[in-house]
Amino acid sequence: MSSRPFFNLLRRFSPVALCAALLSLPVRAAEDASARRILAGDRLNITVREQPDLSRVYPVAGDGTIDFSFAGRIVIAELTPGEAARKLEKALEKDFFKEATVSVSIANFVEGDVMITGEVASPGVLPFRGDAILTLMEAIVRSGGLTPDAASEHVRILRWAPGGGMERETIEVNVKEMSESLDYSRDQYLRPRDIVVVPRRGETDAASEFLALGEVRSPGFHPYTPGMDVIKAVTLVGGLGEFADWDKGRILRPRKDGTYTVIPVDLGRLFSAADMSVNAAMEPRDIFFVPSTRNVVGQQVYLLGKVKHMGAFTFSSGPNATLARVLLEAGGFAEFANPSKVQVQRMNPDGEKKILTVDVKSILNEGHFEHDLPLQDGDVVIVPETLWGPGGI
Repeated sequence: MSSRPFFNLLRRFSPVALCAALLSLPVRAAEDASARRILAGDRLNITVREQPDLSRVYPVAGDGTIDFSFAGRIVIAELTPGEAARKLEKALEKDFFKEATVSVSIANFVEGDVMITGEVASPGVLPFRGDAILTLMEAIVRSGGLTPDAASEHVRILRWAPGGGMERETIEVNVKEMSESLDYSRDQYLRPRDIVVVPRRGETDAASEFLALGEVRSPGFHPYTPGMDVIKAVTLVGGLGEFADWDKGRILRPRKDGTYTVIPVDLGRLFSAADMSVNAAMEPRDIFFVPSTRNVVGQQVYLLGKVKHMGAFTFSSGPNATLARVLLEAGGFAEFANPSKVQVQRMNPDGEKKILTVDVKSILNEGHFEHDLPLQDGDVVIVPETLWGPGGI
């Protein structure tokens, strides 16, 4: 049957009315959560019949692993819950149990906006949760459709590569061909925190712009000028957004094979400590990306000793994720605390424990925040007791 009568029918409606009708459709929910693959940022219900104290909710870290108690860190991302259960059973049976019975379900799905930028009518973000289904074509429609200047043959999806590093993989989709042939078999399912870039026609060969994405005041394409660096780029885009993840900025620099070189940029060090060594040079066609703390799974430290509120404390990374600031945010010191000799116990990647001693009293009394210690996920902070009475500052 010819599709022409169908398109003749569509011509009776204005583009605005058509878009409004499509935008009113809800994001489809996945029908079978058990078949959905686990993503970094998910939280999992894991039950072990033979060891009840292992049965709890486990967060999936950015590198795709969970900290499975005495079994250590186990890569679990990109598996279905059923596959993950079998993998955990094998890990337990290898060294600890003759037979293990494990069940896995997703307690909380990772959430993260899908950002769509470039030549669409309404660039912006689409709130998205990992148990929903959203395709590239649906995202384009929800953003008002393509503009006449869109290079729809070269639409790109930038996605975090597995492994928890800073690499993004690029998926290029020929939207023009799909639309003309009505063959949507090559449409792509989107994931939380994907970035969709629709370039302008002729832009794929241009060398006079860079693209700003994420928590910047003016996302999109901006003119490149010789000698541009990160400070100049931040100024040009109007500064950073309210939820900018300051210490995880990065520059994605395109390679000839279509992948990207990733250059980390610690914006906290650059703007708070005036460390010009991280003021990287920009190049034409770079992507300057500042992630959002709203999409980051909270990091935790453990506060012990003479603090007003002992226990786990969740914080977001950024220029304020330092020892003195976190202690203040968590309620401060208890009576008889010795803030001059606060200890931070940290586990190195090789498994060796490292102990750092910080004079938090001096930092707070004299304002020497340049000596403050950036905290890491899993740090244990111990505030000792003074031998000479109350140790207030």
